[in-house]
Amino acid sequence: MGRAVIINLDAHSTASPESLAERVATDIFDVIIEATRKHFTPEENTCARLCFLPLDERFQEYVALDAVDSACFNAFVRACEAGLAEYRSTSTAAWGRWDEPPRVAQYAWEWAELIKKLHADPRYKPAP
Repeated sequence: MGRAVIINLDAHSTASPESLAERVATDIFDVIIEATRKHFTPEENTCARLCFLPLDERFQEYVALDAVDSACFNAFVRACEAGLAEYRSTSTAAWGRWDEPPRVAQYAWEWAELIKKLHADPRYKPAP
């Protein structure tokens, strides 16, 4: 069973239910989440806490973006993209584990798929 990044649980959303949450295997979930967490700025600490609250303080198996505002959502997307870029360039997880090229390629592909779903959310605003 995988963990999940809950993107949007808006009951009025026109998106299909499978696009509202991205399930990922536990190992890649940890790689993505810890790299993303690492790229929040100090000014974004409140936002990061909101995103990671279920995982960190409620011992749930997901990160929740469904209740965050547009600014926080975009901070998460930016941090997630920065984490992916760093992982691709270093092949190293946020806690220092070096991954072989085939694993990096697979994880990067899955990570990019998550980012595509984040970009499809109406709160997403590309950086100028």
